[in-house]
Amino acid sequence: MKLNLEIQKQIYSLKLSNEDTCGQIDAFLSIFSFNEFSSLQSLTLSEIEKENIEKLKIILPLTSFHMICDKFQDNEIFDVLPMFNLRTLSISSLHSIEKRINDTSNITNLTIHHCSLEHLLYHMFKYFPMLKYLNVKYITRGNHPIKSDDDGSIINTYNGIHLKQLIIGLLVHDFDEFEVFIKQIPNLKILTIHTECDINMINACQWENLIQSSLPYLNIFKFTFGCYRNDNDEIILKMFKHFQDDFWCKQHQWYTEYSFEKYKAFIYTIPYLKTGYKLEMDSQRFPNKLINHSNTFDKVTYLGLYDANLTDKCHYHFSNIESLILFTSYLVQYEIDISYLKMIVSLSHIKHLDMSMYERIILSREFLKILKELPKLSSIKINSISLNLLLYNDELCEYLNKMITKLNICQEFTWSFNIPYILENFKPSFNNSKELKNFCKIFSNIEHLECYIMKPNDVLFLLNHLSKLSTMKVYLPPLDNYDYFLTLFKQESSRLNFIFRVKGINV
Repeated sequence: MKLNLEIQKQIYSLKLSNEDTCGQIDAFLSIFSFNEFSSLQSLTLSEIEKENIEKLKIILPLTSFHMICDKFQDNEIFDVLPMFNLRTLSISSLHSIEKRINDTSNITNLTIHHCSLEHLLYHMFKYFPMLKYLNVKYITRGNHPIKSDDDGSIINTYNGIHLKQLIIGLLVHDFDEFEVFIKQIPNLKILTIHTECDINMINACQWENLIQSSLPYLNIFKFTFGCYRNDNDEIILKMFKHFQDDFWCKQHQWYTEYSFEKYKAFIYTIPYLKTGYKLEMDSQRFPNKLINHSNTFDKVTYLGLYDANLTDKCHYHFSNIESLILFTSYLVQYEIDISYLKMIVSLSHIKHLDMSMYERIILSREFLKILKELPKLSSIKINSISLNLLLYNDELCEYLNKMITKLNICQEFTWSFNIPYILENFKPSFNNSKELKNFCKIFSNIEHLECYIMKPNDVLFLLNHLSKLSTMKVYLPPLDNYDYFLTLFKQESSRLNFIFRVKGINV
């Protein structure tokens, strides 16, 4: 790419990420300058590090900029970001651009990781008067209650008259407080909202009155509302059924179904709007009989599933799961019945299998049956005890060798609160050199590895014997001689041409 300047000139969008990697943004910026991408309009930075800041201060004028980072405040980047042409922006919070509020008036699409309802009320439409799209991942609760704006103060001075779509990943406010804010968006057409454990939000009459009086253009309404059961099942059921009256089903075609778990109850529009779902052991589903409910969970790609659900009595089906995490029930531990698993989950799309929360020791023949039904599987998370017990089956080892390119060997699951990095709690992924050598033979095609290692020299052994390895994340116990470790890795990194980063030092 460095040699082909024509390709660089044609690049319109670029994403740089340090997620699950080590120093990749810095490595990129040591070779390329943003000035070389003359057509660049959109830039996404994920999990940047402080070491990247200085080089990132020279950025071309963009129309779209996305910052995905939870390690530190991103103010330093935005302090120097050219914003005149910017129309689409993603930030951690409004504090990210507090020094640039005079330069945000042209932005039409905004995504914020977290923001208080007070900030939305008093600052959002003042800072971003032209907003058409707003996505807030988490609306936090501030220090003061939200009150209706009867005195015509600043809330009514700055309204979101251009805003057409609002997405709220999680709201932790009462309906009355949210109503004050939503009334400032009279032309809203699309609303997506998720709440948990708040029965105040589950009042169909309140929502109907709000929509009819203040949201006349709303035509798409997607939601999930949840509450604690607290032995009030009849009341909750009555409230849920009001969302299936004529206003919702006939007038707007907003169809819902609901489900009950041991402690919680949920109602949600169809199709289910979130990409992740955890099917609890005692979930009871109440499908909507007015429509075809077989595709309700088609948007779900991440599923948590208990072994106790693997029966013919489970009335859920997930067609597009890419990541599956298995749990064991706390009373009875069931063997995985592949026929029931296939009834609940279409296995053909699964790329990642997480066994880290599966406490029962899984048999090799049982695991082999599962692998044979997962043609796209390339990633596994599993504890070291379960993994080592599986590696005595030759046929299974052949499948693992061919299929798995990403492996996370985690600590054995425990309900205790022991800290694994303390020496007496530390459990290495490999107990001896024989296990280590056998692992390298079986997983010779591994590209991404995460594991726990007792000795620094074992890390170097892995680096030398896994020829396809691209990234590795290693947890080490407290070291007696940290200086020796650092010197050794600096020497080997130069010889083997790898980048390493040491974090969370405990010596």
